[in-house]
Amino acid sequence: MRSHDEAQRALMLALQRRLDRRLLLRSSAALLGGGALASLLAACGGETTEEGGGASGTPATSASPAAGGASPTAAAQPSPATGGQKGGVLRVAIIGEPPALDPTFTTATITSNITWHMFESLFTRDASFSPKPMLAESFEFQNDNKVLVITLRPNIKFHDGRPVTADDVIASLTRYSQLSGRGKNFFTRVANLDKVDDTTVRFEFNEPTGIAPVFLAQVDAMIIPKDLAEAYPDKELGEYIGTGPFKFKERLPDRHISLVRNDDYVPLEGAADGYGGARVPYFDEIRFIPVPEQAVRGDGLVTDEFDFAEQLSLDNYDAFTAEPDLGLQVTLPYYFYGAHFNKSQESIMSNLKLRQALLAAVEMDPIAKAGFSRSEFYRLYSSMSAPETPWHTEGGAEYYDQKNPEKAKQLLQESGYDGRPIRWLSTKEYSYNYNMALVLKQQLEAIGAVIDLQVMDWATLVKTRSQRDAWDIFITGHESYQHPVLQPYMNETWPGFWSNARRDELLQQLMGETDEAKIKELVTELDKVWWEDAAMIKVCEGATLRGYRTRLKGYANLPDWFFWNCWFEE
Repeated sequence: MRSHDEAQRALMLALQRRLDRRLLLRSSAALLGGGALASLLAACGGETTEEGGGASGTPATSASPAAGGASPTAAAQPSPATGGQKGGVLRVAIIGEPPALDPTFTTATITSNITWHMFESLFTRDASFSPKPMLAESFEFQNDNKVLVITLRPNIKFHDGRPVTADDVIASLTRYSQLSGRGKNFFTRVANLDKVDDTTVRFEFNEPTGIAPVFLAQVDAMIIPKDLAEAYPDKELGEYIGTGPFKFKERLPDRHISLVRNDDYVPLEGAADGYGGARVPYFDEIRFIPVPEQAVRGDGLVTDEFDFAEQLSLDNYDAFTAEPDLGLQVTLPYYFYGAHFNKSQESIMSNLKLRQALLAAVEMDPIAKAGFSRSEFYRLYSSMSAPETPWHTEGGAEYYDQKNPEKAKQLLQESGYDGRPIRWLSTKEYSYNYNMALVLKQQLEAIGAVIDLQVMDWATLVKTRSQRDAWDIFITGHESYQHPVLQPYMNETWPGFWSNARRDELLQQLMGETDEAKIKELVTELDKVWWEDAAMIKVCEGATLRGYRTRLKGYANLPDWFFWNCWFEE
């Protein structure tokens, strides 16, 4: 078996020599045996399905382009309305086959990222992740945020040529309320949703709900024709008719999902703004190609079989940068990662003093480095929200990265801990998960904790963590760029089983608030409560690595990828 260094050198030679496809795949297989192509989870597969739910301030791009070309960020390119040229087939290597092509039916991030080329919502998110009108032309809160009136943009049409009306909106959002977890939560506050006229809808809420645009900006709140929404009220769509810049062509399982340009699409006026603003379709076709093997995605990018590939190996960043026709982007903000405690009464971790002891012991940087290779690929900060969002705070920062073993030992003694093994669920399927667990285990055992690390496949881990009496700790990731209210662990039924009365009060206030200063105060306290109650050990925010052929222009380096406003420059 090759050493890690030997395997890395072999990969460099393979990339630089531009081997033919067959030889390169054989080389990659050998490298996998030597451990060079260790897999990285940046919220993929089951992880995104579970956590991705998966979703304001400075611009959201943070790119590290390869030496082969400049980063194709939107800011560096001409206006999408005038700067591109139509034509071509974009080949996108994705992490695997999506579970469905219906983002209301599944929370899988891969589904959302594909389908928002077809489907649109009343709102979307701007460059600072705040809700921005999309299909809505305007909106107005009334009666102290207990009423929301939304007016549609004129002359919007579905892919089949029918105009979008208030009836379509009501039927679509009714489906959202029945099928989507977020939709169900949101509609607990909706007393009535009715039609004012053909282009206007009116929400009446049981209580102030200023957060409504945040929920309506999610992909699962998409607008589809009324007859389609009513035909699939509680199951996966069988047809795909939306309003977006691309239309569905075909799906060949394990081969590709094909979308074609919607030539009748009328973009919003003005510039692009994050996920919002002008959306211009340039490509004749986009083919999303499922490629579960991380090494094969990278190889195909090098050999020009793909134009774009997601979630490449961070270990091979330097090798990829040697390719003159490739560009790379290290994408932040992305997901934050950490260890969730089982806070149910069935677990030893229901003991607050014990959770606080473990929290006091840990030093974050070695753990983050174990998960994400080197400092360029992670960020250390305490907030559950990224610095680029309006929800980033210093609340509870004193509990982060304490690296205080003496304090930890004292708290451990006060907790009455008797040396019982702490059951830690881990998986090697996602390298960050296992690698971070090893370092955490070492640090916690240094203060006297006994860690029983149980390694299993991800599917088994997900099944096991739903059982309150079967585990004590596991690691996962969450979007750092979503509103904190949308985090899954804010619901006490989510594994982790966090119940906190003050948290619930803050969530209710955040649901009703529209004043930005007040929102910041509430989120600051929410962060503080999260840390004081030792809900989890948040370690770091980890990046994801994406690659592209440098002929691809206009691509914006945002957490969730999309390919409107993109074109080829040959």
